[in-house]
Amino acid sequence: MKNIKTVLVVLVLVALVLLGAYLIFFQNKTTTPPIAPTNPNSPVDTSIIYNNTIYGFTFSLPSDWKGYSIMKNTWNGQPQNNNTSAQTGPELLIRNPNWTATTHYEDIPIMVFTISQWNSYVAGNFATSAAPFPAAELGRNNIYVFAIPPRWDYDYSQGFQEADTIVTSKPLHPFDL
Repeated sequence: MKNIKTVLVVLVLVALVLLGAYLIFFQNKTTTPPIAPTNPNSPVDTSIIYNNTIYGFTFSLPSDWKGYSIMKNTWNGQPQNNNTSAQTGPELLIRNPNWTATTHYEDIPIMVFTISQWNSYVAGNFATSAAPFPAAELGRNNIYVFAIPPRWDYDYSQGFQEADTIVTSKPLHPFDL
């Protein structure tokens, strides 16, 4: 009986220490609260549309993203077996208009795969990161698959909650080329 009480006390103390560490960690994070929806049927006010005619998709953004910019990057895929070569493809970053050199707001990255690249990626032939889970498909058209990288918002940059709210509202709408 005494051992059970000791174990329970230790478990409670460990739980309290973990809870305290969690609260301290997130208390020091600078975050922006999620944007308030203006349309009750949509979690994000989508009054701005980014139209990409090169890859064939539109992306809905909230009105406070007026003045956003598009940064062009390249994703790199490392072979996971001897039958696959390294892969690369375009990655577009939708940059919050509040982003500055001193205050980095969370970008919304969109990886662009050809359909054959995506099929090879999903088959595990190459990896684009060390994350234990793959990129998530946002949509596809007749030529490309659009995906969000794994752990894209794990750096908790300023505005990461707003960016996550935008992405979870299913803002990408592909169209055939």
